[in-house]
Amino acid sequence: KQWYQRRVRGILHRASVAITETRAGFAEYQFNAATTAIYNFWLYELCDVYLEASKRVFYKGTDAEQKAARHTLYTCLDVGLRLIHPFMPYISEELWQRLPRLGEETAPSLVVAAYPECCSGLWRDDPLDATMELVKNIVHTARSTKDTYLESKAKPEVYLTSKEPIRDFLPAMEDLIGCSSLSLNAPQIPIGTAVGTVGNRCEVHVLVKGLVDPEKEISWLQQKRATTMEQCSAAKEKIDKHSEKTPDHVIKSDNEKLKSLHAEVETIDAAIVNFQKLSL
Repeated sequence: KQWYQRRVRGILHRASVAITETRAGFAEYQFNAATTAIYNFWLYELCDVYLEASKRVFYKGTDAEQKAARHTLYTCLDVGLRLIHPFMPYISEELWQRLPRLGEETAPSLVVAAYPECCSGLWRDDPLDATMELVKNIVHTARSTKDTYLESKAKPEVYLTSKEPIRDFLPAMEDLIGCSSLSLNAPQIPIGTAVGTVGNRCEVHVLVKGLVDPEKEISWLQQKRATTMEQCSAAKEKIDKHSEKTPDHVIKSDNEKLKSLHAEVETIDAAIVNFQKLSL
């Protein structure tokens, strides 16, 4: 499956980033940076995303896919335990001893095992990592929107509108969001959806018809629109103050922010119209 192959490459990229940042933290005596890199990899990359996205493969995947999933998980656990060993020597040693020894590994203990080194040429994939970051933001937005309107166990229909190359990740996103179905660029989005946005890159529509009070949602959306319009005005004022000395990257960043805020206002307006139709 294309989506899972890309997810495997994605977690290996994040492992490579964790190795690089941890070693840099040691080299610069910034131990807080090293521990943060390790913590982020274990919690936000391996546990929150990779393990959850892999459940579909472990339950329904082919033998080859399950073997690849187990091998990738083993690699990540091995790397993660080696990285954390200087900070948590006893528990990391105990867990590492429970892993099978693969390949040419002969070290009897983590104390004398090689510390991970970056495999930049083999594991790094920056374009894929940028897409994975977008996928995670979409999942976060969908979860947040769902939790705002519905009970935690609810499994609503979710619709995405985006021009980004995320179709391969729909199976993983469906599992991570916890929805009954997930559609990308559907011909028509049903009336009665709550809307979240990921900048101007993706709209997330969660079907809540019959489960919310339209009048309350309209009031909340109007307040959100007013706040966003204030942000638009502030961004416009900042752009108007640009001069010939303003760096190009600042000009580009400010213009992109204003464009993103305008797109968010349009999305909010569409949501208000949607809820107005529900209240008729």
